[in-house]
Amino acid sequence: MNYELINSIAVGLISLWATWCVLSGKVRDGILGKLIYSTIAISGFVVMVRSQNIFFGPTTAGLTLHVSLALAGARHIFMVTFWQPVKAWLCRTLNCEHCMACDKVAKAPERKTS
Repeated sequence: MNYELINSIAVGLISLWATWCVLSGKVRDGILGKLIYSTIAISGFVVMVRSQNIFFGPTTAGLTLHVSLALAGARHIFMVTFWQPVKAWLCRTLNCEHCMACDKVAKAPERKTS
């Protein structure tokens, strides 16, 4: 894989993430947030279609920026879509100190001391 291919894949993922943020009802970032995501999606689409790089060529710095933004987008989608069920499953499975205060864990009845 060369830098240009990795850069194109990362820009495509960034553009898909931003489009998902605009169209999803789960992302509640307000009008300004939707406008920012729209700008990211459109600029990513332009970079993909016209083979132009807005700020960076396929250098290590530009590639790092695009890959890190793509990973941030993937994390954002995971946190919005799948985190709550995963967190509930972890609370049920681990029974750790933090999870004992969780509302999703069935609490044992308290014993009365005399």
